[in-house]
Amino acid sequence: MKNDVNEQVQAGRDHQSMRPHCDEEISLLDLLQLLVRQKKIIYVTFLVFLVLGVGYALSTPKSYRYTTTIEIGSIMEDGKTVLIDQPGTVQAKINEAYIPYVLEQHANANQGSNRNYEIEARIPRGSEVIVLESSAPEDEGESLIELQRKIVEYVKRDHKRVFDIMKKEMNVELNKSENKLAGLQDRHKVLSADMKRLDQTAKLLSQQVEELKLLVDDAVRNRQGARSQTGDESRAMTLLMIDNEIQQNTQRLAALEERLHIDLPRERDSFNKMIADNLREQQEQAAEISKIQMAVNNMRETRALIAPMRSMKPVGTSRSVIVLTFALSGMIFGLFAALFAGFYSSIRSQLILKDTA
Repeated sequence: MKNDVNEQVQAGRDHQSMRPHCDEEISLLDLLQLLVRQKKIIYVTFLVFLVLGVGYALSTPKSYRYTTTIEIGSIMEDGKTVLIDQPGTVQAKINEAYIPYVLEQHANANQGSNRNYEIEARIPRGSEVIVLESSAPEDEGESLIELQRKIVEYVKRDHKRVFDIMKKEMNVELNKSENKLAGLQDRHKVLSADMKRLDQTAKLLSQQVEELKLLVDDAVRNRQGARSQTGDESRAMTLLMIDNEIQQNTQRLAALEERLHIDLPRERDSFNKMIADNLREQQEQAAEISKIQMAVNNMRETRALIAPMRSMKPVGTSRSVIVLTFALSGMIFGLFAALFAGFYSSIRSQLILKDTA
């Protein structure tokens, strides 16, 4: 008998262990039957959300992206392009100062409007330009473009002050270099005139040397003639005078020839060197002027690369995505509504049975 009791207990335990699986299968079947019974609620909820999605998609205007690209002004230093302001600094000024100020002015001027524009300045990766970017419906595009233009004007006005100072400094350097070149050119004219005077001096010295040579030759001939004269005293006096003349002319001739053949070539070499140095300095100064002029010509003011432009295609969530989102939401809410209605009906039926019992 004891064995029979143990078998009954074990059978009871096995029955209890199998019961949750049976209950689970019954619950899933009941859940499916419940959804089938409440299918109208699912259909109605789905259709309501679908209609709402289509209506919302059709009533929502298409939005476009409006962008303005700002190029920061630059100058040339040592052959390299240098920005007059750092992109990060410009971006901070735009986001923290210019955009709030322009939007506040627009709001004060259009107090009846409830449109709040959002404009953001960003720096594309690997670039040094600033991009103003915002989105708005097409009918509000003109207002947004005007706001971006005002922001660009504030940036240009801020940079123009620095740009004008830099340009003025470079023009001063250019004028100094041009004046220095003009001085070198004037010096070259003076040196060239001195060279011409050296040529004239050499010509004059050559004439004087020839003349002195003739005088010396005449004095030598006169001395030979004086030796043949009679009278000791007169001949001695004549020879003395002729010797003095020959000595003086010979000294003058030596001095003239030294001047002609030694001093003048040395002076000419010195002038040639000075002229060559002057020409080299002129070339260097002309190159410096070209460099500064190129830097002035390559100076760029801050500007918008192109006028504010609208994107070719609308941005944001498309209408098909909106309708699909509403449809999925309608399906999910319909299932929850059906389950809630079924559970509510089941609980109500149980309560009614208890009351009747």
